Amino acid sequence: MNPRTRYYLRSAKHISQSIISSGFWAKHSPKIQAGVSVENDFFGINIAPGADPMVDDFIIERLQELGLQHVRMNFTYDSLDGYAERLLKRVLDANFKVLLDLIPPFEDAKTFTMAAQQRWIDFLNTIADKYGDKVACIEIGSTPNRGRWSGFEPMDYLIAWRIANEQLKTRGIVLAGPNVSDFEPLCSIQLLSEMQLQGHAPDIYTNNLFVERVIQPEAFDHRALGKAMTSIMKLNLVKKARVMKAIGHEYGVDNIICTYKCWSSKRLRRWSVTPEQKKSDYLIRYLVIAASTGALGQVYWGPLICSRDGLINDGSTGYPVIDNVTFYKQIRGDLSGFEIREAFYAYANIIKLLAGSTCVQAVNADKGLHHFIFETKEQKQLHIVWTQDRGCVNAEQLYSREHLEQAEIMNALGEAVTESVLSFTERPLFLRFEQPTSLQQNEKQLADIQPRPEKVNFGITGEIRYLPWTEGKWHGAVAVKPGEDAKEKAQALLPEKLLSATQLSLHRDQRNKVWSIQHPLASNDTVVVKENRARGIKKITYRFKASKGQRHWDNAWEMLRRGVKSPMPVAYYEQTENTGITHNYYVCEYVDAAFSVRQAFTAFGDGQDSFGGFSKEQIIKGVADYACNMHDEKIIHHDLTGGNLLVTTENDEINITAIDIGRATIYIKQNVTEQQRLLDLMRCCYKLNWPNRELFMEYYFEAYGRQFAQRWKTSLSYYDWKLTTKKKLKRLLKGKWKKAKN
Repeated sequence: MNPRTRYYLRSAKHISQSIISSGFWAKHSPKIQAGVSVENDFFGINIAPGADPMVDDFIIERLQELGLQHVRMNFTYDSLDGYAERLLKRVLDANFKVLLDLIPPFEDAKTFTMAAQQRWIDFLNTIADKYGDKVACIEIGSTPNRGRWSGFEPMDYLIAWRIANEQLKTRGIVLAGPNVSDFEPLCSIQLLSEMQLQGHAPDIYTNNLFVERVIQPEAFDHRALGKAMTSIMKLNLVKKARVMKAIGHEYGVDNIICTYKCWSSKRLRRWSVTPEQKKSDYLIRYLVIAASTGALGQVYWGPLICSRDGLINDGSTGYPVIDNVTFYKQIRGDLSGFEIREAFYAYANIIKLLAGSTCVQAVNADKGLHHFIFETKEQKQLHIVWTQDRGCVNAEQLYSREHLEQAEIMNALGEAVTESVLSFTERPLFLRFEQPTSLQQNEKQLADIQPRPEKVNFGITGEIRYLPWTEGKWHGAVAVKPGEDAKEKAQALLPEKLLSATQLSLHRDQRNKVWSIQHPLASNDTVVVKENRARGIKKITYRFKASKGQRHWDNAWEMLRRGVKSPMPVAYYEQTENTGITHNYYVCEYVDAAFSVRQAFTAFGDGQDSFGGFSKEQIIKGVADYACNMHDEKIIHHDLTGGNLLVTTENDEINITAIDIGRATIYIKQNVTEQQRLLDLMRCCYKLNWPNRELFMEYYFEAYGRQFAQRWKTSLSYYDWKLTTKKKLKRLLKGKWKKAKN
């Protein structure tokens, strides 16, 4: 039997034994228990050099601003006598504690021949001679389970590990490894069991505990064991950290470090039009949970400076061939282009507030509310509150108004919050009290709070705050701008008040009614009210759906958070009973549109080459680009007629806004199909004649990045025939009905 086969057979045995003996899949809770102390050195960060020596000064200054003592650096053969060694000397001279990660070059790691092994030995001894007594710890290798990045196969990594122990352990150097990337416990068992068999278990067990693939830091991982097991296994950040701790303990290692964690701006842009804000929010949420688990000894945040992943944007374009998580080799941009992001200040804030504190109460609830209480090193009580994305909890469900007024309240960046706190949302808030403060509800009651009653969505637009509201037979939500009295606004927009207000204009009164009124609290503003009325078969089908008012509210916020323009929501109200089939109301800001797309497309069909001061090409391209962007953001309107697209102008540019969005379908993960796109486009370009329709499709497919296929033209022709036939039948039936009546 060859060595590779023996290795995999041993690995299979160790994995099965570990799972059976530890029972870690079922044994460890996804809930946080209070009582964990956050060490002063819990927080760290990854750094890399720039070509310019002045970048070293910049890095030292930023580390001091963050209040950090622990840094991690990747180091390989050509780092010696280069930019990296220059930076290493600087941070050591400045008394920072360095975790030095030693990595062989990709080609050596990929083959690890005898010659490659000798180069590795020489490199290790050089590092030991120069820095063995200066660095806090030496880590061996990086992401051995990602061969396309590191070059390593597990067996080659184990050779590198054995050699490192033979060369360095006798010198009393603390060794860390194996730095498995992501939550891959079977790979960790595979490597740690072999390390132990060699007689060289690591002093520190390192892992990159990513949760980015589930987007939110608190979410259960649906990819680890498949969607069917998500709610059974409940593998969230807490349980993952505890499983890693249990694996380490089984193989003789109790100090677990997460060496690299970040959210990529590139990925965040797919989920939000405020990626920098999300980066800072998720950083806070991840670190509060990670620090409270009691499973992790330290967390080193991902790169300090990097255009895509860093707390500081270096202004460069592109990304290294080898991922930064494996080898954060060098800063690519120039010092003059560096830009400090919100996440930098969020990290400084969490370090300042949590280092040296003790978690005295923790609620990380499945339903989405997260509430933590820490006793700080200054003997003050710090509360940290947030919901999972799109959630909202009335602040007075948790605190009395008196307690809210007594608290020193800060946002994620450590800035004072001056407006009264109405609710808690996905953006973390810090409340600092001089004395221990009691809550309105106990821990169990907090865990049962539903931040998204009936799965209502709440946005994160600008300075707008939210207030879930119930009064009499009505419940709903109100968006509150700075300076507005929340309760006054909520009561002013109750349906009885809306129905009694003077109508400025009536837009529609058929199945549903849409009209404009003067804003009840702002004489210079106009709002649009939509009264949704279920009739006929919908009296039955709407019993199983959210009300149309809520659907308008939800869809509007979700479109806005994805950068697709729709009127800003103001409020929605529905009855507390039979919400779907009783009259319900949605209020949004009025869009002072120059014209509708229907008006423009009708004019083009009549032979005009311009409309509203814009050329035909400008308008058609603007609509096509808007529709394509909406579809790219996983939104299908389902009624994308020209009348539901309004054109506004700003600085001589066209802006498109979609209205009547209650029927829209918005996907979180799944992309929209070509067929779904086509169903929207059929309605959108129906008023155009064929030459203009082909121009529209040409612009759309240019934005889509694909070729316009003949099957699309056939489908559009079929839609023409279908609508024409439908209209003829309606006229025929109407004529027969009139004849029969006479």
